[in-house]
Amino acid sequence: MTDRTDPPRLRPPRHDGRVPELKAPPGACDTHFHIYEADIPLKPERRYTPVEAGLENYRRMAARLGLQRGVVITGSGMTSNAPSLAAIAAMGGAFKGLALMKPDTPDAEIEALTEGGMTGFRISTRSVGGLGPDHLLGLAERVKDFGWHVEIHLNNIEEVVALLPMLRQLPIPYSIDHIGYLHHDRRPGTAEFEAVKGLLESEENAYLNIYAWYDLTNEGPPAYADMADIVGPLVAARPDRIIWGTNWPHPTFEVPVPDDADLLDFLLLAVPDEGHRRQILVDNPARLYGWD
Repeated sequence: MTDRTDPPRLRPPRHDGRVPELKAPPGACDTHFHIYEADIPLKPERRYTPVEAGLENYRRMAARLGLQRGVVITGSGMTSNAPSLAAIAAMGGAFKGLALMKPDTPDAEIEALTEGGMTGFRISTRSVGGLGPDHLLGLAERVKDFGWHVEIHLNNIEEVVALLPMLRQLPIPYSIDHIGYLHHDRRPGTAEFEAVKGLLESEENAYLNIYAWYDLTNEGPPAYADMADIVGPLVAARPDRIIWGTNWPHPTFEVPVPDDADLLDFLLLAVPDEGHRRQILVDNPARLYGWD
């Protein structure tokens, strides 16, 4: 899958993790992860080279955490949605997906992707060759009749804030990933935090995906307590618009590969209300991704 000219190769996910303290409720969903089998086709230009992290490895991790549903994201370095569609098909309704799109993807292909379990697409400035915000409004109009939404994947909180006026125009639901890139120092009361919180409070189409805070924290594992101070008030403001994911197999180079059990147990600290945790893990993803 690699040669000497390939971009940096990711580290493998952990296989020695513990069982989390949080007992996931029935129907709990991981809304963001990637499946990288050994033979997946990759673009020459990409940010990183995936480690082999196939479906069976993911299923073992999800079973350890008690997760029963999942949303597989076609990685930006991949050339096709076929591996994600294969994983969705293998899971018999337990998986949905976010598709890799092009500006000129024909309607017939969008329909086929929908039938295959895809429920949305991704806008990115972070990915090499990603589909940028200039295509956002046009594609949103095209996919709205298919019941799709869009995930917003940007470089930093400044880009998120700059995009908020366009997001308010969207005719479809949208999720902002990585907690909107609110670093540990963007606490309640800062302009950036209040902009994201205000969006959640005022927009029915807006969702916030709380994952990959291991890239935003200053305190680090296992508790990530400084990030709980940011996530907690956002959940309190709009518990019906927060979703959660692992970001497995963790495409990061700067921090230790996390134990996925720590990522689930973070909710015990950041979201002490059991009812809110059920909304985040079960009800909200079911609504956004299209489960009953």
